[in-house]
Amino acid sequence: MIVTNAKVYTQNDAMPKAEAFAVEDGKFVCVGSNEEVRQWAADHAKTMEELDLDGKFIMPGIIDSHTHIAMSAFMGGDDDDDEFPMYDCKSKAEILEKLKDLVKKHPFRVFYAMFYGQIEALADDPLTRDDLDKIVRFRPVVLMESECHSAILNSAALRYFKIREDTPDIAPGLSRYDRDENGRLTGFITEMTMVPILASQTPSEKELRFGITKLLSYLISRGVTTIFDAGNMTEEDLIFRTFKAMDQEGKIPVRMFMCHMLWHPDMVPSAIEKFKKYKAKYETDNIRFETMKMMFDGTQRIHTACMIEPYADTGTCGGTLISEPELLEFMRALNHEGIDFHLHTVGEAAMRKVMNCVERLQAEGEEENGEPFRITVTCAHDEVICLEDINRFKELGIVANFTPSWNGGNCGSEPENMQRLLGQERGLCTLQSRTVFDTGAVVSFSSDEVELHNLNRWSPFWGMEVGMTRQDPDFGEPLEDGAPDGRTAPIYPPVDERLTLSQLIKGYTINGAKQLGIDDRLGSIEVGKDADFLVLAENLFEVDPYRLHEVVPERVYIKGKVQSIV
Repeated sequence: MIVTNAKVYTQNDAMPKAEAFAVEDGKFVCVGSNEEVRQWAADHAKTMEELDLDGKFIMPGIIDSHTHIAMSAFMGGDDDDDEFPMYDCKSKAEILEKLKDLVKKHPFRVFYAMFYGQIEALADDPLTRDDLDKIVRFRPVVLMESECHSAILNSAALRYFKIREDTPDIAPGLSRYDRDENGRLTGFITEMTMVPILASQTPSEKELRFGITKLLSYLISRGVTTIFDAGNMTEEDLIFRTFKAMDQEGKIPVRMFMCHMLWHPDMVPSAIEKFKKYKAKYETDNIRFETMKMMFDGTQRIHTACMIEPYADTGTCGGTLISEPELLEFMRALNHEGIDFHLHTVGEAAMRKVMNCVERLQAEGEEENGEPFRITVTCAHDEVICLEDINRFKELGIVANFTPSWNGGNCGSEPENMQRLLGQERGLCTLQSRTVFDTGAVVSFSSDEVELHNLNRWSPFWGMEVGMTRQDPDFGEPLEDGAPDGRTAPIYPPVDERLTLSQLIKGYTINGAKQLGIDDRLGSIEVGKDADFLVLAENLFEVDPYRLHEVVPERVYIKGKVQSIV
């Protein structure tokens, strides 16, 4: 077909804007003016359908370069009846009261597992196994905070998962079992200690397919045509087998880039062989395996992100899954095999360790008989970056992956809380995606969602709004129609880290393609690339930034074929 009379935002630096293009066999074959494209069709004796868009806006298909499709199907919602009775608790007293109500409502459950709200609800009043035991003593109770990096278990749950006082931490400072001054378990556990809990909640293949279909349908409706699934902590064979079967049935219209996720130090020695097995067994045209993923550190809010300067409130520094020398050897092995590396790095020390290893391996590659460093390394999340390390993303060619929807405060974390954790100066200078972008580094953007509670937050247009405003619509006052008003939400500092729309589109398109190593065929509208593009009724650059989260494309094309929008 020929598309004419459009405002085409190409992401091709050689031709940033166009008004028409031609698509043949799923590829862009001509991009330019109306006259140039029509002449191309005439010169090539092509009879092609012409789609006159009457000035509508077109951009490349969006790449969500870090999210969790299958894991979200595992996490599910908060309760069977979709009432989410505990999701937004603000205090220990409210959590306990709502747990009592839930037990009264469902007295015969053998296992209670649910979200309770943000960890800040317990900042000054920790919740322990003893508190939960007073409500439910003989059946397991697991309460998970909504950032999904820690949980609180009652005594029955500790027994059920065989967690004892002598159970060793998985990684000190990172994945640990909290104990009191006498060495007794408090019931609070962090990071990958929760994997057995997730494994116990494994959905059926039918439930898994339902969750995958629901999320993919929503993402396609919001313009996402390519996804990097950033990992699943359990049941990888089940997940990959399901994706492959669905693709063979024609039910995976998007490109899915999968990974093998490392969450335990003992997984590292066999990781490359397992990755190769997955690639050989489960890869299809749409399901690809190019990247290894490591949960290298944790999060600020539970003091598990690895910091150079200690946390202001505890004096601890968090931890990493493996040491820097171990990371260097593993990265060297990945480079030898040509496997890209994607790391969860929230803290300043975690990023610095990754940067040091890349720098060392690049130097080795320049030595005589050295192996050139050829893989793409991505640091994801990057909440706190040392000033002296900001330019190293560009200098070392490390991709910085951010989640713009966090830029309004990472789902409600107030600046005062970050100051409590990090001190005044660091606490007011987090999520510096604009600064990193302005260095010329490759910055990619993603949704990084892990559950089905609020689909709106999966939308890249939600991310664009929060990235531009540093205000989260969820925390604004409701308008007359009940929709949230982002204008009234608090502005998350620093205000000069607000991104431009041009930067956000670039991070969601061509830079995402660079992260995945597919920028030769995706990420921009130019001749020879796959014809992935979106048609929008309004020019994004003319939309009120506080309405961006409402944007829904009129049409979404993947390889030149329009997709059904549910």
